[in-house]
Order: sequence, then structure tokens, then C-alpha cells
Amino acid sequence: MFHKRIIIFLLGFLFLQSQFLSNAIADTCKDFYKAVTEQAEVAIPFEEIIDLGIYFNYDWDQTEQKKIIKRNKNNFPIIRFSLLEDKLTPGTVIKTIDGIDLSEEHDDSILELFENSGSIESTAGGLTVLDPKTVEIEFFDENKISKIKLSSKKYEAIFFYFDDFNLNSINEIVSKEGFFAIDYLTTFSYKRTDLKKEGKYLLDDSCPWNEDIEKKQLFHPETRINLIQFEKDTDKIDDSDIFYYFDGSTWLETSIFGLAKIRTKFDFSKFPFDTQILNITYHNDAFKYFATDDKTKLFLMIPSEEVYKSLNNYMGDNFLQEWEVVSTQVNTESAWDQNNFFSDTLTLSLEVERSQLYYIFKIILPVLLILSVAWYVLWIPTDDIESRLTTSIVALLSLIAYNFVFQDVIPKLDILTSLDKFILLSYIFCAIPIFTTIRLSRTIERSKKRSSYLNRMIRRWGLVIYVFGNFTIFYPVI
Repeated sequence: MFHKRIIIFLLGFLFLQSQFLSNAIADTCKDFYKAVTEQAEVAIPFEEIIDLGIYFNYDWDQTEQKKIIKRNKNNFPIIRFSLLEDKLTPGTVIKTIDGIDLSEEHDDSILELFENSGSIESTAGGLTVLDPKTVEIEFFDENKISKIKLSSKKYEAIFFYFDDFNLNSINEIVSKEGFFAIDYLTTFSYKRTDLKKEGKYLLDDSCPWNEDIEKKQLFHPETRINLIQFEKDTDKIDDSDIFYYFDGSTWLETSIFGLAKIRTKFDFSKFPFDTQILNITYHNDAFKYFATDDKTKLFLMIPSEEVYKSLNNYMGDNFLQEWEVVSTQVNTESAWDQNNFFSDTLTLSLEVERSQLYYIFKIILPVLLILSVAWYVLWIPTDDIESRLTTSIVALLSLIAYNFVFQDVIPKLDILTSLDKFILLSYIFCAIPIFTTIRLSRTIERSKKRSSYLNRMIRRWGLVIYVFGNFTIFYPVI
């Protein structure tokens, strides 16, 4: 009886604790919502940045399992884009900054050099003044090294940090119709500098977006980040927005999850030994809110290390039987186009390789077996015309029938795939014994010895030519 009372007491205590915590969180969110709705005016959540406006491309180090700055073969860093200097186009390789050779610097050192390039404090009339910092940058301009002096400048930015991208599964790859379907979850966040004061009400809790905040008509740049897809079904996609307070700043985290169908262009020239690239692309057009010539404002998507790691881990979690994921990559592209419009994309790429054993064992080897039967006709005596013709024609008809096994796998193309070339070559060499028998039927009447000699030459050199022909077809693709 005593133990029973102890258990009841503990259960009751836990229930009251959960009720207390839920009420505390509710009060926290209530205070936060009230503070937000009582704001005097709506502001755009920009961060003020003072630096050189240079951002780097990143890559994944498979050995160290970490995100690294992308570099060229000589270990010099490659920039994603430059906000303040048009000469530093996307993909430019930087050699030095103020004489420091960047090929010998670690990633952290490079980032520190550019992040600390903001301004210099000076004293004028007893007041502290921030003067722009000027540096000299050496970069590779085509086949020569160029130098420029670049000064730091103040600009406003919103950074969308992609915290994670979970590819739960690739549901299907329909190469014939040119699309693939995925089940995914993506999470990204950015600072709400317009809610820095109000965010203090959150403490260690988080609060979802609600109708009161919606009525305030806050600026929503996160809604301008879109996954490029087709046949978007809103019933199969959901999202959530959560506010939280971290490291002295208010953040808004957006999670989007569901199913998506994405178009892609497949290259069937090497079918069935082909690899395809599946691109999952996010496009950010938040800049449309502003004048296209305003280069003092920036909206930038930045993938975290978790995005690289999750995508890399998917290689071992792929459940598709027909395809194998052989590599993954995360690419970012940001640039001012010819119309002075800023374009920002984040592309998650998966290189998939078609499983080849099905086509080897169920198409290629049977075709070779049928062709062998047709070719062995050349070992039948040249005067046994009826047996030679019957065997050759049956083998040719069997080969034609096999053409229907794979014709629905790929679309009707105006190019010859590797398998098409193999089948076509096999057709030709399957027909050669028929032509040979018909031609030798006339020769044998005049000279049986000459007929046997011609038959032997065709048999020997025909086999060599067939092997060489298949070598030229498949060697470049295997």
C-alpha cells in the first residue's frame, strides 16, 4: 500500500510539473506576441555589415568529414561572388590579400582576414571615427595576375542559414518522363533584427508564428525562398515557423517538409552504363522587394555543414534498387546578371548511377548468345545451305524480338544510345552469315575449296571486327 501511494504521488507531481511548464511557455509566447504587435512600426530585418563584401564557395572534405572553402588545384580559394567589386566575378581565384599568400592559409585564417576587414578606429577632435579599411588583393584574371585595392563598405544583409536538409528518400526516378520525386525536410533560419528587443521575452523557449503576428504584416523574406519543382501539391507539403532567442538575437526558423517532383534533363547517350545528375535547387528572389540597382542590400543563402553531411550520408541510405548514389555536392551561385538583377541559388546535386547487371544479364549476354548461334553457322559445311539459312534466320528473328525488352525504358530519342549501337551492330553481324550463305551458294558450284576459304576468312575477321566494334562502343562509358 505504501509503494502504491508513492507511485500515485510521483505521477501526480509529474502531471503538475508538465502543466506548470506548458502554462509557463504559453505565458512566454503570450508576452512575446503582445510585444511584437505593439511595435510602433514594421522594419526590414537587415543586419548592418561592414567589410569587403567577398563571399567564398564551399566544398565537402570527404576525408575529414567537414565543410571547407573551395580551392583550385594550387590551393587558392575560389570566391562565390563579390558585392562591392565587379572585377571579382563569381569563380575568381584570389591569390593574396595584403601580400598574404592564401594558398598557405587555413580556412579559419582566410575567413578571419576577410571578416576583420571592416573598418579602422581613429580619433578626430576627441571623437572615435570609423574609417574604411583598404586592402590590396591579387587575383587570377584569365592567364595573368591582377591587383586591385578594395575598401570596406557598409551594407545591409539578410543571411538565410540552411541548418539542415534531410533527404528522407528519393521515391522514384522516372527517366523516360524526365523527373524524380523526393520526400524531404529542409530547415533554415535567419536573424530577426527587427525583433531583437521583443525576443528577450522568449528566454529559453520558442514560439510558433501565430495570427496576431500575421496581422502585424511583418516582412517575410523567407517566403521568397522556393524549391524549384512542378505539380506542386499543397496537400503534400507543410511548413512551420518558430521564433527563438539565441546569443543575444531573435531568430526565425522555417521548416518545410513533404513531397516534391522535380524536373531534370537526362542524358541517355551512354545508356545503360549512364550516370545522371539530380539537382534539387532552391531559388531566392527576395531581392525583388528592392530596386535592382541597389548593391548595398544583400539576401544570401548559406548552407551549413549539416547540409553537406546529411546529403553525403544519404549515399548509404538510398533504397532505390535501380540506381546507386555515387557522389553528392552542394553548389551556390550568386551574381548580378546583365540586367543588374541579383540571382541567388542553392543546388543540392546527387550523381546517380544506373544498376547495370540487369542489362548485362538480361539483354547483353542473351544477345551475345543468340549472335553466337548465328555466327556458328559459319562452321557448318558451306554446301549445307538449308541448315545454314534456317539457323541464321531463326537467330535473327530471336534477336529482333529481344529489341522489345528494353524499348519502354527510355523515351524515343533521335540519338543512338550505347545499347542501341550494340544491338544495331549485333543485327548486322547476325545477318552476315545469311548473306554469306547466299553468296557462297553460287561460288560452291564452281569451287568448293574457294567457298570454304572465303567462309573461313569471314568467320575469323568478322569476329575480330565485332569485338573491336563493341570495344569502341563500351570502353568510353564503362
